Amino acid sequence: MNFYANTVLRLLTGVTFFMHGRFKLLWGYTNLSEWLDGQGFPMATFFAHVLPWIELLGGIIMIIGIGTRYLAFVFSLILLIALFKVKLTTGFISNTATGYEFDLLLLVVCLQVAVTSSNSLKQVWRISRKGGESLHV
Repeated sequence: MNFYANTVLRLLTGVTFFMHGRFKLLWGYTNLSEWLDGQGFPMATFFAHVLPWIELLGGIIMIIGIGTRYLAFVFSLILLIALFKVKLTTGFISNTATGYEFDLLLLVVCLQVAVTSSNSLKQVWRISRKGGESLHV
């Protein structure tokens, strides 16, 4: 996958997780904790305090382009847990709840970024010399 396509995937993934983390923070720790507890998550209060910040700060760092492979892997784990713990029972597309189609698509994008992304920040600062050689600044 070329650099530009991977950059678009990385940026959209970062924005998506940033917005989801922001939503969770605005929704409140108590509401998120109660929801997680209702879904059967152990240590719901702990995860209600940690998950929004992973998504919010991880999204910002993903947008900047630092550690994109690691973040994409962490985001993939979050999505896998969401898929198997919450979403699969709702169906691919559901009339009564959000189906798992978006989570599955975002999981594939995260895996793509994790596998194909190099140090994106380094690539942004790459300068080309005459003759096609490149240097990393």
